[in-house]
Amino acid sequence: MINKAHYAVIAGELAPGARISDEQFSKIPDIIRASFQAVNRLVPEEARLKYEIIRMDEFLALSASPGHSMRSLIMLFSAFRFLSYKELTERLELRVCEAIGPVEFGQEHLRESDGTAFRKASEGIGEMKRNQRISIISSFKELNDEFTLTCSFMDILIHDWSDEQAEAMFLNLTGKNQMEISKLLGISQPAVNRRLKAGHFDTIHKFINRFEQLIQSNSHK
Repeated sequence: MINKAHYAVIAGELAPGARISDEQFSKIPDIIRASFQAVNRLVPEEARLKYEIIRMDEFLALSASPGHSMRSLIMLFSAFRFLSYKELTERLELRVCEAIGPVEFGQEHLRESDGTAFRKASEGIGEMKRNQRISIISSFKELNDEFTLTCSFMDILIHDWSDEQAEAMFLNLTGKNQMEISKLLGISQPAVNRRLKAGHFDTIHKFINRFEQLIQSNSHK
């Protein structure tokens, strides 16, 4: 079926540099799966990510609502960080390329789908530098120039998260306030505040809001 509607297609993988055993590596697909499930349980329906694990440490994801995709994607980063640490006691990261554009040939299975957004996402992650964690590609050059700049700052913030900061960030992005988070984590509200500040939650929210504004303002062009 030919479909020219715009989607957000995400190509992702375990970030390079992880030094883990074969036994630990065998658990990566389950951790990726658990991370997507954690996100999809707590976001509105329009923000859920359809996903498939392609190999042990590689995946594809699709959002039919690009404007809602970035909050879910940042939640995925944070979920994988704290879940992988809980499971493996290792500080692991994902890296992803999100491409926004048409999916001309959508199929039930993502690995069988094709189109502009799928190709850009696949090419984009292959071109990312070793230290990059997030890249965004759209059909508009002026947006891509801004995304290149903002993603370079996001790379630093995401890389610096501790597992504790990532978990607090995940809950914060679901809309929970600091008192609610403190009860869930069994720590004080000031401790939650310290974790969120150390994780630069205010900058993360500004990045997500700016992304949503740009996608909305260009959605009818």
